[in-house]
Amino acid sequence: MTATDQGRAPHWIRPALAALAVLLIVVGVGGAIALGAGDGLAGLLGSDLFQTVAEEPAEDDAALTATVTVDDVQGALAELPGDLAISPDATGITCVVDGDGIWVEYPEATDASAVIDLAARRAAGLAQWAAQADPAISQVTWIAEDAGQTALFALALDPAAVVSDAADASAADILAAATGYRIAGDAYASLDDPAFEQEAGAAPSLPDGSEVPIELAQTATDGADAAQGGASGSTGGGAAGAAQGGPTGTASGTTSGTTSGTTSGTTADLITVSITVDGSAAGAGASSATVSLAAGSTVYDALAKTGISISASGSAYGMYVSAIGGLAERQHGPMSGWIFSVNGVEPSVACSAYTLSAGDSIVWTYVNVEE
Repeated sequence: MTATDQGRAPHWIRPALAALAVLLIVVGVGGAIALGAGDGLAGLLGSDLFQTVAEEPAEDDAALTATVTVDDVQGALAELPGDLAISPDATGITCVVDGDGIWVEYPEATDASAVIDLAARRAAGLAQWAAQADPAISQVTWIAEDAGQTALFALALDPAAVVSDAADASAADILAAATGYRIAGDAYASLDDPAFEQEAGAAPSLPDGSEVPIELAQTATDGADAAQGGASGSTGGGAAGAAQGGPTGTASGTTSGTTSGTTSGTTADLITVSITVDGSAAGAGASSATVSLAAGSTVYDALAKTGISISASGSAYGMYVSAIGGLAERQHGPMSGWIFSVNGVEPSVACSAYTLSAGDSIVWTYVNVEE
C-alpha cells in the first residue's frame, strides 16, 4: 500500500474528529462563560435541559437504543425455521439497525404471492426474536423486492404485538397485526382472491423517516408482468441507503436500494454510473460494475444495487458502511476500513447523502491495511 493510502482514514474518522472538535470548542466557551457569569451557568446546568448530560438519567426517562448489531440480526435470520432462513451471505440482503428499529431488505426470486407470504412470515419471525433479544427495539420493517429490485411489499411490525408462531401464521394474520404495510399495485393484482387489503395502517418508513417507495398503482399490461410485481423501468429503493455519512448503512447486509431511498421511475428518469469495489490491499481483489439507478439516487444506493453484501448502520451523519463483501473495518488493523470517492474526489459527506449524476465513477477502497 502506498504512503498516500496509509495516510487516509476510513470515512468514519472524519465526522468523529469534527464532532470532537465542536465539543472541545463548546467546552472551552462554556469554561470562559463560567469564569465571568457567576451563578448564571450553574442555573443552566441545573435545568432540565442538561439533566441527561450532567446526571445519570432515570431508567424510565432514558431514551432506549437497540444494542443488537447487524451481525445479531443476520444470525437471527439464519436461524429462522425451514424455508424462512436466510444466509448472511445471501445476495441482495440488507440489514440496518438504527436507534430502536431494524430494517431488512431482500429480493425474492419468485412470484408475488409467495413473496408476500415469505416476507410476512420472515418479518414476524424476526420480530419475535427482537422482542426477546432487546426490548428497546420498537419496530421491525421488512422490504421485499422482485429479482429486478423493484419494491413489491413493505411491512412494519411492533415486536411486542407480533403474532405468535410466526413460522406457521398466515400472511393475513401477520398483516392484521402490523402497524402498517403497503403492497405494489401489480403484485396485489396478481394475487388470487387475497384475504387482506392492498394497504393498511401507517406507511412503512426508511431509517431517514421517508416512506418506503412502493408503486401502488397497477402498471403491468399482462399477467406475466403482474406476477413479477412491477412495470418495466421501475426500480426499487433500499432501507439501508437512507443514511452513510459518518460513522448502513446497512446494519450488516446487502441492499437493492429501497432501504437506501430510491424511488420508482421510467427509463427516462434513470441514470447510469460505474462503481468499483477495491479490496486488493487486503487480498480481496477488485471488481467493477455499471448500474442504472433512479435520478436522485446516492452513492449508497449504487453500492446496494450491485447486489454485493453490505454491513452498514445509521448514524447522525448518514449511513456508515463497515463491511463490503465480507471484508470488514478493523479486520486488518485498528484503522483499516472502507472509504469512497466519486470521480477521484473523496466527499466530506456520507455515502447516503451524496447524490449522483449520470456518468459518475464511484470507487470504494479498503485502506490502512496492516500486515
